[in-house]
Amino acid sequence: MELKLSASYDATPEEVFAIVTDATFREQACEKTKALSYNVEVTKSGSDTVVKVRREMPSDGVPDFAKKFVGETLTLVQTETWHAAKPDGSRDADVSGEIVNTPVTLKGTASITGGGGQAVQAIDLDVKVAVPLIGKKMEPFVVDAIRSGLQKEHELGRDWHNGTN
Repeated sequence: MELKLSASYDATPEEVFAIVTDATFREQACEKTKALSYNVEVTKSGSDTVVKVRREMPSDGVPDFAKKFVGETLTLVQTETWHAAKPDGSRDADVSGEIVNTPVTLKGTASITGGGGQAVQAIDLDVKVAVPLIGKKMEPFVVDAIRSGLQKEHELGRDWHNGTN
């Protein structure tokens, strides 16, 4: 199931990139999404910047029929590999992730584009639940949970940029 989401910032692409690759920002995003525990790693790999976030989340909101697959908590691991800036300052990233010990995976891209003090961060993911018969029933719940977390992260990003974090 596809998930597309974008957020606008009164910032340059460089400023948005600095936010989304800041370990402290990502830690605060984990707290804002009510992570029970988390680990954030930001590393360089050649000209790429790799952001890996591992967070344990309560499985609140998971329908009963899916609880046996996920248990009381979910461990989500997401990796973003941000590539070097293009001449206009825009950036692209490869995004991958999984809910550990479940058949849930996500894969896609992210981008930061803009100019004139305005930037847009966009994400385009394909979320898959590889369980015969009920996988398609579970995907909307997984997508809604991911969307909610990303929206909270985008809100925090705007606050962070505006100095109100």
